[in-house]
Amino acid sequence: MSRVNSKLANGSEALVPSSYNLVSAIMTTHDGLARNITDLCAQISIRESIYAGSLQGQINILDAANMLEKLKVVSGEVLDLTITRRLTDGQSDKYNHKFRIAEITDLAKLSPGTQTYVFKLISEHAYISQAKTISKPFNNVTGQLIQNICTDELNIDPEELSISTETKQTIRGVYPRMRPMYLINWLTRRSYDNNTPFFFYETFGDGIHFKSYESMATQPEYRVYTHSPFQTTLVGSQQHADNLASKILKLTNTHNISKYGATAAGAYSSTLHTLDIATKKYKKQTYEYGKDIKLNKNGLIPTGLEFNDRTIQSHSESTNFYVSLNSSSAGGGSNYHAPSDSEILNANASIENMDGTVLTLDIYGDFKLSVGMVINCHIIKAIEGPDEKRGQDLYLSGKYIVTSIEHRFNDEYTMQILVKKDSYIDSLDNRVGNS
Repeated sequence: MSRVNSKLANGSEALVPSSYNLVSAIMTTHDGLARNITDLCAQISIRESIYAGSLQGQINILDAANMLEKLKVVSGEVLDLTITRRLTDGQSDKYNHKFRIAEITDLAKLSPGTQTYVFKLISEHAYISQAKTISKPFNNVTGQLIQNICTDELNIDPEELSISTETKQTIRGVYPRMRPMYLINWLTRRSYDNNTPFFFYETFGDGIHFKSYESMATQPEYRVYTHSPFQTTLVGSQQHADNLASKILKLTNTHNISKYGATAAGAYSSTLHTLDIATKKYKKQTYEYGKDIKLNKNGLIPTGLEFNDRTIQSHSESTNFYVSLNSSSAGGGSNYHAPSDSEILNANASIENMDGTVLTLDIYGDFKLSVGMVINCHIIKAIEGPDEKRGQDLYLSGKYIVTSIEHRFNDEYTMQILVKKDSYIDSLDNRVGNS
């Protein structure tokens, strides 16, 4: 099924990033029978997120061949999906992934000879995770423990993994009988890199990652995307294709910007209470927002934001964390909570402050753009003031981390991406009209 959304006057393909070709969708039943269902696929969407360890997909099926009854489809079947797209330099890009059908939903009979339903898909390793639990001793850094679970328990090819093992502190204990994917999340919560948290996630075209927020925030930006009402390039030219690839088709912000909520969540100040049950030693540490790793130059708090005659970042009692340590644990080593000491406050603040500004962007499809990447958004001012020229919106523009992507294969290949930034390119003290 070829999807090319436009052609030039001479009949050749237009150089547009929304073109794609669904090469095949092969479903393999429980007894090994492979059936090509490409022609039954009406719409396809694939979702990835830095908060999800597996891709999730959805295929809308238009079935006039009574496939459910003939093949006895009950979910659990393997579905191999292959999609290609032609790049503007004449090369082609290919995506192939092995899914499992997790659910079959929304069955409807449109007419006596036709029915529709939805296949909801997950990656193979997520399906495997549902069938087992783990309860055995562990002793290593969390990054290595997660890599071992991926290869030994979830049968993931090591070549598909990009796992950072530079996590703080070896921990020792016994896994508390959890499914592998839940266990990975459990270990991720105690993984830190220079006071920043880690994320375990799978991408559409680049495998599985275990990566820290610091490594995300400090990487080079992938591309500058522009939100502008103007498009002056010639249709069919290479420049026009490049501009379309970096064009923001639609921009929305439904996220609640709230210092009220962020304060209670420990975004700007918090306290850690630790108790070593072996030595009965109690320690208290506090965190104040200031020298955190940021995407852009300027922070989230303007000068003078205070209440009760105190700055917002000095209210360390607003959020409290309690951690039990055991320096004399059996066999030596550190327990599960040990990496939290001195790290959890800053890491929690990093997670909360990622929501400083959240945008939903619609752009044309791109196999190479993945969650965890940094993009730069150049957003043009919505209104021109009487004494100012139309230019960049310094409040919304800047570097963002891509936190989720929905790849949509319909008449065109487009992506809806959720991006977040923890800072601004311009100081919040530089308000228009300041003397």
